[in-house]
Amino acid sequence: MPFMRPAPALELGYAGRTGCQVPHLSVDGMTPSGPNLSHWPGNRTPLDWKADLSTGIALRFARAEAAAQAAFLGDVSTVCNDHYDTDGFGSLLAILRPDVAFPREEVLLAAAATGDFGTWQTWRGFAIDRTIARIATPASPVAGAFHGVTDPDELCLRRYAWLLDHAESLLDQIGQFRALYADDMAAVQEEIAAGLGGAVERQAWPDLGFAVLATRGDRQRMTLNTLAGAYRVLHVRRDADGVRYRYHDRTESWFELVTIQPPARRDLRPLAARLAAMEPARDDAAWTADPPTEPIPELYFGVPSRQEYGQLTRELRPSALRPEQVIAACVAHFAAPLPR
Repeated sequence: MPFMRPAPALELGYAGRTGCQVPHLSVDGMTPSGPNLSHWPGNRTPLDWKADLSTGIALRFARAEAAAQAAFLGDVSTVCNDHYDTDGFGSLLAILRPDVAFPREEVLLAAAATGDFGTWQTWRGFAIDRTIARIATPASPVAGAFHGVTDPDELCLRRYAWLLDHAESLLDQIGQFRALYADDMAAVQEEIAAGLGGAVERQAWPDLGFAVLATRGDRQRMTLNTLAGAYRVLHVRRDADGVRYRYHDRTESWFELVTIQPPARRDLRPLAARLAAMEPARDDAAWTADPPTEPIPELYFGVPSRQEYGQLTRELRPSALRPEQVIAACVAHFAAPLPR
C-alpha cells in the first residue's frame, strides 16, 4: 500500500494486514523479510547502526555513506512500518526527510523514548508523543484531514503521511496542539511532584532491578516508571476497600537495547501460581500473569482478561494478601537462580 511523495528516494508505505507487497525497508516494527531498522526483538539491524530507539537507528543509517546505504537497501522502493507510534514516525522521518530530522534529533529521541519506554523525558517530548497518538481524534485541530477514513491500515498510513508533510510545524510549534496533551501533562507532572514529595512510598532491591511503589489510590504508569528507578515494578495500591496489586516488566527489557541493560525477564506465571496458592479462593478474581514475550507483561490480582498493549484496562480487585507477603514472594522469585 505505497503512498507517493514528490520525487523521494523511497516511497512511504504501510505494512498492515496484507503486509507490504513491494521490495521495502521496514522500520521500527518488522516485516518477515527484507532490510530492517528496528530495536524490536529479532530485528535484522546491522550492528553498526544499532541504538536504543528505532529513531536513533534510522538517524544512524541516514548519516551513513551513500554506498553503505545502497548496499543495504538493494532494490528497495518503499519504506514502511507495521504499526503506528512516535518511534515509528521518528524512524520514517529520518529516512524520508533527514534534513528535517537531523536538526531536531534531540526532541525526536525524547518523544520516542516517552512513548516506547513510558517514562518522563521532557515536556516537549511528552507533548509530541501525545499529539502524535491523538492527531486524528475529534479533539485534534486537524481532525478534518482524516475525515471518513475508517480502514485502520489506511488511517495509519494517512497519519504518517500527514506527520511527515507537517513535521517542522509539529515539532517546532507543538503548542498549537495543546488540547491533545495539556491535561495529561499536568496530571503526570502533578503525580511525579507529589511522589517526590512523599506521596509515593518506595522500596528497592537494586541487585534485582526491582522496586515497590505504594500509593493511596491509583497512579499513571508513566508516574510509576519514572519514580521506580528499576525495570521491575510492583504497584501496591491502597484503596478504601482494600489493597490492590499490579506488577509489570517495563518495555526496556523487551526491546533490544544498546546503552540500557535491564535484568533478564522471568516468567511471571509461576509467581502467579504461588500467590494464588496463598490467596483465599475467590470466584470473582484471580492472580494472573502474562508470558514474558508480551511487551509489557503484567502480574495482577483481579478479573482475568487479555492485555491491551500499553493500556491499563484490566480490572483489579482487593486481595486478602498483605503487602509484605506479595513483596516477599516477588523478591524470592526474582532472586531464584535462572532455570537451565
